Parts: sequence; C-alpha cells; structure tokens
Amino acid sequence: MRRVFLFFLLLLLSLSLILVPAAAQTLIPTLPFPPSSTPVPTLTQVPSSTPRGCFASLGFSPGVQVVLIPGVNVRHLPSLSGAVVNYYTESTLLRVTDGPVCENGYNWWRVEGVGNPGWVIEGRPGRYYLSEAALTPDPSTICSPPLAMTTGARTRTLTGVRVHADAGLGSLVLTVVPLNTSIEVLDGPVCLNRINWWRVRVPFDDISVEGWVGEGYPENYWLESNAFAATATAYCPRPLRLAPGTKVGITYDDAVARSLRAAPSRSAALVERLIGGVALELLGEPVCADGFNWWQARVLSTDITGWVAEGRPGNYWFDIIYQQPTPTPLDWD
Repeated sequence: MRRVFLFFLLLLLSLSLILVPAAAQTLIPTLPFPPSSTPVPTLTQVPSSTPRGCFASLGFSPGVQVVLIPGVNVRHLPSLSGAVVNYYTESTLLRVTDGPVCENGYNWWRVEGVGNPGWVIEGRPGRYYLSEAALTPDPSTICSPPLAMTTGARTRTLTGVRVHADAGLGSLVLTVVPLNTSIEVLDGPVCLNRINWWRVRVPFDDISVEGWVGEGYPENYWLESNAFAATATAYCPRPLRLAPGTKVGITYDDAVARSLRAAPSRSAALVERLIGGVALELLGEPVCADGFNWWQARVLSTDITGWVAEGRPGNYWFDIIYQQPTPTPLDWD
C-alpha cells in the first residue's frame, strides 16, 4: 500500500510541473479599430451629354443598292467609336441591310456586298456619302479630262497601242500599232473603262485599218498631245477622305513614276520623280486643279515637300500606310 501511495504522489507532482494554471496564462489584448475620421465618398453619376439629333434620313429600304463614295470608313457598330472593318478607295456598289440608326449626329446604314459588312454614315444635306445606285453614274464612265485632239488631225503613238474594233478593253483587237507611228484621228473621245477612246485610221502593210485606241492615263499617255480640252479641266472626282498626318506610299501599274510638283498643277515645276514605294506624309487638305485632287506632301526619307496628285477612282497613285484619325471625321469636302 505504501508503494502505491508513493507512486500516485510522484505522479501528481509531475503533472503539477507540466500544467500551467489558467490564471497564469498571458492574454494578448485585442485592439479595436479606431473610428475612421475620413468619410467614405459617395459616387455621383455624371450626367451624360445630351445626344445630338440627326437630319431626316434618305429613307433607304432594306435590299436597295447604293453607291458609297471612296474614303469613308465602314465600322462594326453604328458609332464613330466603332472599329473600322472596311475602307474603299473607289466608288463601290453595296446593298443596304439595316438602318437608319441615329448616333453621333449622323444617320447610319448597315451595308454589305464587297468585303466585310458594316455601318456607314449617310452624310448630311449638301454632303452625302451614299446614294441610290440608279441615281449614280456608272464609275466606268468617269474619265480623266481627254487630250485635246481635232478630228482629221494626226497624232503619234508613245508606246505600242492596240487598235480595237470598238471602244473598250474587251473589244476585238484588230492590230497593234508600234511606237512612234503617225495615226489619223477620225472621231472621239468616248469614255469607257475609265479611258478616253479615239476612233483612228492607222497604216497596216499596204492598206489602212480603222478602229479605236485608248489614249492612256495622265502621266502615262499612249498618244501624243500637249494640252487638255478646256471644257474638262475643272472637273475633279470627290477626293479621298484623308486627314493631315496620314502616311501613304506611291503605287502604279503602268511603270511610270509619279511627279512631286512645286504647286498643285500639271504645269508646275517638277520637284522630284516618285518611284513606287516612296513614302509621303500628307500635310493638308486636297486642292482641285487640272482635273485632279492634289495633296501637299513631304517625302519622309528626304523631307522634300511638294504637291502630288492622288490619281482617280480605280487608278489611285498611292496606297494608305497609316491613316491619321480626325476629331470630326468626314467633316470636309
């Protein structure tokens, strides 16, 4: 019994050394958060600006065919903030599928037919960008001012020229006239395929052949002449919708370098010959002269400045490298 008693006594003494009384434990005080001296701000919604109204729309019906002028952005939403999904450098035939939607003070129409579909601005009274196809002339019948040639006079070929049975690139070719051949002008001009055509009589062995020849394009004429017809020099197509700061690259399909001139005129002094790929920065808005829209431009590689013609629909003389956005798009002619 005594041994059992001593055993339990030793056990109790051991436990007393291990266990810590609850009263002896040190408590970590909990600090309350101090009251905030700065009130939490209440968000106030800023009232939106009053939406701009729109003029009466042109009233196109779904499915109607329209012509969109060159240089107008096609966007994925009917809004100036919509992403650009298409851009045409010449008049393009499209079909209306939806609209109008009034936004940003413009009437918007959804169109499709060439490239990605999207929304375009119809414009405003006095400056419309869309028109019904039936009310718009065929772009192929819009030509550069023709060379001044008189019926019965003779002209000279500046390159090898095909003689067609009728006016038009698709007409039967009767013969090919070599460079530096004298030919007689019988009639014309007739505008087709964006080229002015002349009916001529050309030598062929011991006989002569009558047919139609194209005069070519400005800066690459196939027939010799030194003047434009006086009645046609004032006409200019609608210019591309490009803002100052836009960068472009010279391009052409006729192997003829373009001209940078001292003034917006074909008769102005030549500043520089511009070969394909030369990059320019446009410095201002276009000027109409001699039947062309001229842009003041700076050659990026040399800082030389001058005036360059944009060409004409279907035969533009530069491609857009970077298009400078404008605060008020499409706000000038």
